[in-house]
Amino acid sequence: MHRTRQHWQEVPLILPPTGKPQRPISMLYRKLPPLSVVAAHSHNWGQLVYASTGVLDVTTPSGRYLVPPHRAVWVPPEHPHEISSLHGAEISSVYITIDEAQSLVNHCYVLEVSLLLRELILEALRQPSEYEWLSSEGRLFRTLRDQVIGANPVPLHLPLPSDSRLQKICTELQNHPERKRNLEQWGEFAGASSRTVQRLFLKETGLSFRSWRQQLRLQIALQRLATEKHSVTRIACDLGYESSSAFISMFQQQLGVTPGEYAKSLK
Repeated sequence: MHRTRQHWQEVPLILPPTGKPQRPISMLYRKLPPLSVVAAHSHNWGQLVYASTGVLDVTTPSGRYLVPPHRAVWVPPEHPHEISSLHGAEISSVYITIDEAQSLVNHCYVLEVSLLLRELILEALRQPSEYEWLSSEGRLFRTLRDQVIGANPVPLHLPLPSDSRLQKICTELQNHPERKRNLEQWGEFAGASSRTVQRLFLKETGLSFRSWRQQLRLQIALQRLATEKHSVTRIACDLGYESSSAFISMFQQQLGVTPGEYAKSLK
């Protein structure tokens, strides 16, 4: 599932200078311009994708992961992924070899970036690429690894269905989250009964259609709060909520803070 991208720029994949990490943990920094995408690829080492500024979308065959500030996404070795940015972002990638990645889970997930983990990433970027793993510099990287392993997961995963009818609905909702069709109308739009749509959503994503749409709206809201200057009322309206209070209630229930509190935390 992708938003319409007629005007998006495909930017080249950048790997470590030798094509693979030379140490158990390697770092890479790059900037992505607005409306840009790094096409789907995979490699035989794990990657922690962290945006020091801006918001990233990391899309895999199984789902979409939103990476706002203070968050990162873990991508295991050999896991295809695409990275894109609507408004531009600065990426700090932490590459972890298969041996060191064994302590991390073998599926993608979004994790919380604590102040300590953030400072470790920034400091690791300043270190020489050919450091000694068992040296004091290596201790910094080992601590970085341990902080990634212990980081709290964040529910910002949007599972993607494989059924073409559901994909049609999902693409339409991603491009137009304000659509207010009921389940019967969405079924007609996709060429399936409402019962089939509901059953397939549960089977392929583990979520009801309503829960899936709510998760999509939450992801879009987080992106807009981080990168745009629209008011909470404007965002609620653009997402199809009847009132800003309904949007605020959903947001607080999911993340434990109000949209305004979340936006302030990014400053």
